[in-house]
Amino acid sequence: MPISVVMNRIISTVLILLSVYSVRAQEMWGIVNSNYAGINSTLINPALIADQKVWLDINFITIDVFAENNNLFVPKEEIFFLEPLTPTADYGEQSPILQDTYDKKRTLKGNASTFLEYPSVMINLGNQGFGFKVNTRSAVSVRGVEYHSTKFIYEGLDYVPQHNEIYELRNMRMSSLVWTEFAFSYANTFRQVSDQHWSFGVTVKKIQGMGGAFVNVPYANYIVYNDSTLASEELDMEMAYSMPIDYANNEYSSDYGLSLGNGWSADFGLVFQKKRDGNGLVRFKRPCEQGWSSYKYKIGISILDLGYTSLKDNARQYNFNDAQTYWPGIDRFNPDNIEELTSEINARFDHSQTADQNKIIIGLPTAVSLQYEVHPPSYWFFNFTFIHPVPVFENSIRRPTQILFAPRYEKRRFEISFPMSLYEWNRGRFGVSVRFLNLTIGTDYFSSWTGWFDMYGSNIYLSWKTNFAKGHCKHGNSNFHRGKRFYGKNCPAF
Repeated sequence: MPISVVMNRIISTVLILLSVYSVRAQEMWGIVNSNYAGINSTLINPALIADQKVWLDINFITIDVFAENNNLFVPKEEIFFLEPLTPTADYGEQSPILQDTYDKKRTLKGNASTFLEYPSVMINLGNQGFGFKVNTRSAVSVRGVEYHSTKFIYEGLDYVPQHNEIYELRNMRMSSLVWTEFAFSYANTFRQVSDQHWSFGVTVKKIQGMGGAFVNVPYANYIVYNDSTLASEELDMEMAYSMPIDYANNEYSSDYGLSLGNGWSADFGLVFQKKRDGNGLVRFKRPCEQGWSSYKYKIGISILDLGYTSLKDNARQYNFNDAQTYWPGIDRFNPDNIEELTSEINARFDHSQTADQNKIIIGLPTAVSLQYEVHPPSYWFFNFTFIHPVPVFENSIRRPTQILFAPRYEKRRFEISFPMSLYEWNRGRFGVSVRFLNLTIGTDYFSSWTGWFDMYGSNIYLSWKTNFAKGHCKHGNSNFHRGKRFYGKNCPAF
């Protein structure tokens, strides 16, 4: 069992335990870019709530589940159209079901994330937008696991072609975190000159860390002599975890509650719009009388999840520098709990059983995003978005890079989007998202369900809310859309 396999055992144990406290997310492209997104628009750019088609948005629940890697996959030949959505999916007679990409010698990249948004609210009053939301999120990122190590992880130590070879690992990172955030958003249209519309927004989030772990390996070498013997001449590693459990039996402990530490984070956003017919702002006595002016195009830039959480309760970190081991019988290494796992690793690499630190810091999946959206005189919108990770802390979650093109047909009671994205620069995906009234269901990875492509991962999301459109009052006059002549009707049903 090479070093990476030992680390995989650690992170697998941690992730199974962390999954108890989370539901699984990525960007929800079919939701966040809509002009009816309301509070969920802050997930891509907090400045967007300064100019929504709705003046009041109440989210009941939003859920997103996502996982993807570049190494293990279900072959397309084993997938029927929409089979992954059925409870009877068996993926054919092939065993094992998953195949690897060993012949391509890929360095493993993997991400899994979840998002659960509780009842939340956004209100838009004139040139200002306010929002409050509570989310529980989880995120896992894996980087730098070399192809030879993933082969041992997948096949086991009895993969003879790799025996008696010295292998190296460099900059291998695995990070995971579960947290709840209490977020307040504010946006303001600070400049309006003719048809030019500038907005700035910020979201400030108080973080409650519910559990986390990381393994960093700047450098390690190892050799597997046979299916039961491993040796390493050099290991540099940091291993840390903090969870609300008793490490001696892996059972939940109420001693720590739901928060093991705290932190802060923030999102910042700027949006410029080229309006089609003025700036859309009108005097109003009631919020429902507000107008909304169409735009020819808009450009946005945002910084997302700039922050961290510091886990202090039940936290342990072990640091290994130039550690060595010769480990016969490693195939029998099968710990029942985290304490046994840590104790054996410390003993084998001649490290004290006492933790080096009792506080760990994990950075959130910080990223920079650019958005550009074109709106011709119709109900169609064409969105281009780029998102790129910018890890600020050494132990940050790594967000995947994505480039998106999403055509969207948007009306008041119905909306459909077709997000097409390039994931981590090398894998194309297409999805579909449908909103009818106040319910949205979608996936950014519909292509993984078709059987036309190998399945390296997938995602699905759902959002249920209610909102109140601008220009729709029960009594009295109102202005909803200043550019209504471009839609062929005097009073379009947005």
